[in-house]
Amino acid sequence: MSETAAGNDKSTVLKALRLLAHVARSSEPVALADLSRALSLPKPTSFRLARTLEQAGFIQKDPLSRRYRIGSGFEDVALSALRHSAGQGGRRLLMSELAERVGGRVNLVVLKAGNLSFVEWVESTAPLRVDIKADMPMPVHCSASGKLLLAFGPAELRERVLKAAPFQAYTKATITTARGLAREFEKIRQRGHSEDDQELIPGVNCLAVPVRNRSGQVVAGLAVMAPVASLPLEKLRRHIPDLKACAEKFFAEFDAPAKPAGDVPCARSPATKHQRVPATPRGLVVSQAAKQTSRSAK
Repeated sequence: MSETAAGNDKSTVLKALRLLAHVARSSEPVALADLSRALSLPKPTSFRLARTLEQAGFIQKDPLSRRYRIGSGFEDVALSALRHSAGQGGRRLLMSELAERVGGRVNLVVLKAGNLSFVEWVESTAPLRVDIKADMPMPVHCSASGKLLLAFGPAELRERVLKAAPFQAYTKATITTARGLAREFEKIRQRGHSEDDQELIPGVNCLAVPVRNRSGQVVAGLAVMAPVASLPLEKLRRHIPDLKACAEKFFAEFDAPAKPAGDVPCARSPATKHQRVPATPRGLVVSQAAKQTSRSAK
């Protein structure tokens, strides 16, 4: 290959990476004309680059709006980089300290194609145990992290989720209507955190706060789950400042808007035997203590 050809290839790769980065940093899907203008590229060039990235799965084009958003290929690479980043050890230490201070399980969660994906988690010594299976679907409409990431995420994604109503009820507290979930999104944005008051698992509540990158975009959720027996919601709320302080220390790792990728957890705890709770997502297991709390509350 001649030096000229090699130089052209390098230039093309750099242009493609710039286009990919612009789509990743956009909070909403981007039109081709906007990409061309933002990157100072001819429209035919932008189209060729976008088509190549789309074929590779790094971006995808909405068939109706014809706008581009991040694809699963980029999401897979992003989460893999996050899971194996140089700061992983420090991040886990912070999460361990938070789990010990609060007395609940701590999760770092992202969204992939509208589904929750766990980057990492740390168990606590509290009675609650949650066994999360690889590729297990986690409902976003009744989990603290799911509602949080939808509330602060793209409007397009929220609308798609709301159109899927009525939602499955996992407990008596589950929000099942589009109107109810839309109101919940407003509350989350106003107060800056999300709550799950036994909406997903009887006897278990959860709080989640946003993790932002340097640009201020919400790219992940930091959540703590605890049994109502030891940490009722009003008591768990006292730890919101602890969650937010921990989340703020993560932002350096999310300098680029790391979108979710893969549903495979990276820190599975040793398997233990616990009694299953009916009407919860398949793969979710909680301790007998948490279930007994739910019964006594009725």
